[in-house]
Amino acid sequence: MSSLRDMEQQIMGCWQVCDDLETVFIQIGDGEKEPTPDELMNTLMGMQQLYQWKFSQLFEAYENVLKLQRKGNKMTDDNWPLESDFTDVLWNTKIKEMTSEEKNRAKVREQSNGLTPCASCGVPTKETWCSFCLTKE
Repeated sequence: MSSLRDMEQQIMGCWQVCDDLETVFIQIGDGEKEPTPDELMNTLMGMQQLYQWKFSQLFEAYENVLKLQRKGNKMTDDNWPLESDFTDVLWNTKIKEMTSEEKNRAKVREQSNGLTPCASCGVPTKETWCSFCLTKE
């Protein structure tokens, strides 16, 4: 079984791909001998397989950590909170309209910030025109 520490080490190992690619870039650009297309393809195919294995092992470690957490929390697949089916989310909720008090406070806040309506679209801005209208024009 994997622990979070083991998984962290595997994550850091996967970042190695960036260093490996930098080595390839340096060899192509500044290397003493530029690799042939065949050498380059073999290198990239080897890297691809290596990191396929690394990411597969990392995902396996992740699943093992989840299993340990489930076991420790006495969780089952039916009530594991990270695997929600989102049935508790109300998808038909709407944003309520601002009350007149909220609208007044927003106007006061805009005025205190020195904002005036854009001459074109009416969005509060510090200039005569908002940046969107300036780039559109």
